[in-house]
Amino acid sequence: MADQKVFVRTMGCDKNTVDSETMLGGLLSHGYALTEVPDEADLIVVNTCCFIEAAKKQSIDAIFDLLPYRTHEDEKCSAFVVAGCMAQRYAEELKAELPEVDYFVGVNQLEDLPEILGQREQKIYASPEIHDEAQGRYVKKGRVTEYLKISEGCDNHCTYCAIPNIRGRHRSRKPSEIVKEAQMLYDNGVRELILVAQNLTQYGVDLEEDYELADLLDELAGTIPFKWIRLLYMYPEGIDERLLDVIAKHKNICQYFDMPIQHTEDEILRRMGRHIDKKEIYGKVKLIRKKCPDAVLRTTVIVGFPGETEAQFEAMCQTLKALKFERLGAFAYSREEGTPASEMPDQIDEAVKEERVQRIYEQQEAISTAWNTRWIDQEIPVLIDEVDENGIAIGRTRGDAPEIDGDVIIETPGPKPGHFYQVRIVDAIGFDLIGEVINESTE
Repeated sequence: MADQKVFVRTMGCDKNTVDSETMLGGLLSHGYALTEVPDEADLIVVNTCCFIEAAKKQSIDAIFDLLPYRTHEDEKCSAFVVAGCMAQRYAEELKAELPEVDYFVGVNQLEDLPEILGQREQKIYASPEIHDEAQGRYVKKGRVTEYLKISEGCDNHCTYCAIPNIRGRHRSRKPSEIVKEAQMLYDNGVRELILVAQNLTQYGVDLEEDYELADLLDELAGTIPFKWIRLLYMYPEGIDERLLDVIAKHKNICQYFDMPIQHTEDEILRRMGRHIDKKEIYGKVKLIRKKCPDAVLRTTVIVGFPGETEAQFEAMCQTLKALKFERLGAFAYSREEGTPASEMPDQIDEAVKEERVQRIYEQQEAISTAWNTRWIDQEIPVLIDEVDENGIAIGRTRGDAPEIDGDVIIETPGPKPGHFYQVRIVDAIGFDLIGEVINESTE
């Protein structure tokens, strides 16, 4: 396989990014070389997402964009793989519609890809069989920010979500394996570690030992000197005083709480299958603000859930205004087949949903702008993600996750991607900050 090259396009969330890197680790260990140019590839893999309708469309578009490299006679590609969530959920339907695809590989068989490529009698590999641990992972040279998945699957069974049907039940990774992978990432130059899962705060509930997210954070932050450790997807039900005490204890754990609540009104929350109510949401926010005064809170909400009235939507807007989440994402409800919510009466018109999304964002921009304005004339650490062709550096604060939150825009010459700097904030525009570099940070 020494002369075989693989091209991978990853769709969807950062958990899919981890899956792709794990899959690549197996392929590279079997002699493949990575290419970023599809017309050089002997093997093309599209790692798909099907969380909502928009994600399905993007994945299908990616397949059709790359499939000509397999079907045209003058192209080098000899194998085309559709992998991940769509292959797990829709393999039979995709096989019927896309006979040109060589293999459909589900989420539980990604690390088996090197062996699968040697099989010709079957096209679908998407069983519910689950591997205990991945055997290796590819880490791109020079990467300063990386994601680490600490668990897989979900037991929440929210009525709008198909993830349990695709990814299976919740299962926590062994602490020793997580710490081992974290150390590997650090040794390869990673300085911002982002822990991800469908629900971080459920970590450890299925482990035989008495070990939970607070213990894992204490071990990671105390033994590996990452500059920043960030947490994504923390269901509020599992946020408690002990977890907050550990986060407050370690300076290298960002006090950044990505806490998806999805709605604020009790009747909608009940119909969503969420295990929390408005009073508890207020209580969790109050507890976080008390224990971690410098916390930045991010949430996501779904608008236009079946039966959501204008009054319920307005009540959610008022609650969000009162809670003042510094960061917020709003999504129009997506009707997913096979979920209880898809069969509920009173489905909301798409135009109404989009109009409500727009209203949420207009309100949130005022909240985020007020938050950003407080940083003017202050000096804060910033991680530079990129420098564009005009020399303008784009970075992030501790309170901003990559790709989903605001940026710090710096015109001062000199900052390098992957480095931390002390930056003086000189202005705030909408969701973004404008700054100038003071010096390289020792953080």
